[in-house]
Amino acid sequence: MSGLDSHVADFARLAADGAVVEDPCGFMALCTPAERLQLATLGRRAPGATSYELVDLGAPRAQLVAVASLQQAARWQGAPGAWSAASEGVGVCRLSMGGVSKRLAEFGEAFGLPPAVVRVVNALYETCDVKQAAASAGVSFNTAREYLTKARAAIWAPNLPRLVTWAAVGSMGIDASGESDVAIGALFSLSERQRRLAGLVADGASRTEAAQAMAVSDALAKKELAAVFDATGVTNSIGLARLFAELRGLAILAREAPQHAQHPPPLSRNLFISVGDGRRVAVSDYGPDSGKPVLVLHNTMNCRGVDRALVSALQNAGYRPLSPDRPGYGDTDPAPEDCTGERYLDVCADDIAALCAEMGWSKVPLIAHGPVHLVLALMRRWPDLIEKALIDAPEPDSAWGTKAQGMMPSLKRQFARRPWAVASVIRILAALASYDRVAAFMQEWTARSPADRRAMDDPALMMDFYRKLAPFQHGKTDGFIREQVLQATCGRPAPIADAHRLTLLIGATDFMHNARETETYWRSVLKGARFVVIPDAGRFISYSHPDRLVAELQRPSSGRAAT
Repeated sequence: MSGLDSHVADFARLAADGAVVEDPCGFMALCTPAERLQLATLGRRAPGATSYELVDLGAPRAQLVAVASLQQAARWQGAPGAWSAASEGVGVCRLSMGGVSKRLAEFGEAFGLPPAVVRVVNALYETCDVKQAAASAGVSFNTAREYLTKARAAIWAPNLPRLVTWAAVGSMGIDASGESDVAIGALFSLSERQRRLAGLVADGASRTEAAQAMAVSDALAKKELAAVFDATGVTNSIGLARLFAELRGLAILAREAPQHAQHPPPLSRNLFISVGDGRRVAVSDYGPDSGKPVLVLHNTMNCRGVDRALVSALQNAGYRPLSPDRPGYGDTDPAPEDCTGERYLDVCADDIAALCAEMGWSKVPLIAHGPVHLVLALMRRWPDLIEKALIDAPEPDSAWGTKAQGMMPSLKRQFARRPWAVASVIRILAALASYDRVAAFMQEWTARSPADRRAMDDPALMMDFYRKLAPFQHGKTDGFIREQVLQATCGRPAPIADAHRLTLLIGATDFMHNARETETYWRSVLKGARFVVIPDAGRFISYSHPDRLVAELQRPSSGRAAT
């Protein structure tokens, strides 16, 4: 199965006349000869594409399958290896019906859901109705509602459609970069507007929220969604979520090309340096070579890359921004397996020192998007290397703070309670990180931060943000896991007597952390550091206030604390 768990998908091969050539799971045998011939014809008709179809496999409802010429199907995730050598016929794939319960059980375990709750979630997926789910799971209607409320709270789902979508797509646990809703539009002859409205509702938006996101009236959204329900045959938003989840799952398996290739990243060249233990460190160098180098360190929850707003501001001020991936992030090799906690931070710091040595820099300024712990490790191990450090949206340890609400703060607190679950949760979240979903969620999460909302409404900046998440979809999560476990277990650092080279910039409307709590936390640790609370900024200060970062970078050091 080429690394794909058997409970994710079933594969079959048909000859040109629809005869079954391979069918180890027996699902094509349930089709009539006429249906198999139709699939074979469909697969041959578009040799370089994957098509989708509803077929009767004897189940209570028709099931979705993907079909393509064998040459195309051989590229699918998990396709039998022998397909690449075969020359004729078509490949057919379905999401494994028998594996749904197992997948949902693993999903529930990752988020700490009891088995009884998972059974109700599974029943809801099958029935798309709470009353029927209660009967199927053998519990009362009120108990089913209580269990579903617990499940929603655990995964930050505002409603049942998002619960179904997240459970179905997130439980696949594979490279999800090909997620696409194009297939559902083609299969049911939906217009672009109908498809996008339906996709938003399937992801948990209300009809009014979907209408606002699409800039259409509520009345038009109601009319268009009624047409979607009529075309697809589903009767409610939960059923729509399941339908979209299944088609998205098939598109992921088929490795559909990403739909959002607009807004190419700021121009940069990739540098790769070798460090003392034989590992390779990847760096994006935005130039120009004549500029003063400044290191830009990524957040603990994304990979290297500098957004175009900050690149432009830095270059215009005479700087040369460079952004390295830390160990186990993006294209940088992981740290040795036994390097966790403080030892992992030491490896991170040594990588940066090695980069500077390779480039011939004895002292550099840096901008860090959050990772105070790494900056402190750099100052401890290489005290003469850092000229000055700006830390925007500084991250306290995961257990700190109670006021900030929403998915991301809750996620951090969950890691603090259950650090052993980090690996499972990031695998699920990576599978959910399609461009459309991330863009929609960023609008939701930044609703109380006008500056962040404006930044995420800019499609070019949104694409910059999304690109820094893309490596996680390809399974490159080692660094993320180590840093989140570190943040969940490290506690507050010991006070540092002289931190005058540090400036911490805090957005007053940061949606992840309460600004005053964050300031209080770090003031107790960093004696002599400069603290700047920006009233009209949120979490993404480099996107919304790049000139403020440059101004702080150019500000003469006073050698003593300032506010």
